[in-house]
Amino acid sequence: MAIGTQVSPVQTLVTFCLWAQRCGFSVDEMHGFSRVHDVHAPGSWHYDEEKGFGKGMDLNWRRPNSSERRKLTSASAFALELGLGVIFARDGTVGPAGHHEDHAHVDVGTYANLGKGDARARGGGDVLTERLQRVVRATPDQVWGRDTHKRLEAVRAASLLKGTTFPHGIAYTRRVLGLPSGDVWDARSRDAHDAAVRRLQAALARMGYYDGPTSGVWTAPLDAAYVKARDRRRRL
Repeated sequence: MAIGTQVSPVQTLVTFCLWAQRCGFSVDEMHGFSRVHDVHAPGSWHYDEEKGFGKGMDLNWRRPNSSERRKLTSASAFALELGLGVIFARDGTVGPAGHHEDHAHVDVGTYANLGKGDARARGGGDVLTERLQRVVRATPDQVWGRDTHKRLEAVRAASLLKGTTFPHGIAYTRRVLGLPSGDVWDARSRDAHDAAVRRLQAALARMGYYDGPTSGVWTAPLDAAYVKARDRRRRL
């Protein structure tokens, strides 16, 4: 596969690779994670890199068994959610997917093939993380790092479900919500918190994590949706 247009940041592919390793996958043929062998087609994303990380990788399940296909299917779905290009024989073996039955290829380009012919990757990278970052006034770099995590967890802790606590102080939580510094959690603070929660609910619902009401109330179903999205993306 020749290099085409890059439509997702390399950092999105790195996020995917770190998640894959945590889940027990082997990240192969990618600069920054493993050796890249001279076996790929000329112009392959595998050979390209940016700031020490590759733009293409091969994903293998470390313990080949009856669950291999199910694991790769689930991982490919997450890669597609992140806007990445995927080649994997999920639905057939048409085209290059025929050479990717026991592993998946993932890259930052426009091309995708799940076994029924050519398709197009969504691109854009991890848009969910970016939307959540904008809610809590973090740098919208699509990386769920320490600052993003601290801000989102402050909003979570301030909810009634979590006991209305402030692990980093009320003043910090108010600043995260766009309010002036202050040490009192007043009605204005609660209104700003609920407005932020509504935006979080909408963002998680848009990406298929949450199917409850956009109520502004941090509920148990919302918490489960948030934790699932968080644990896929955390880079701490």
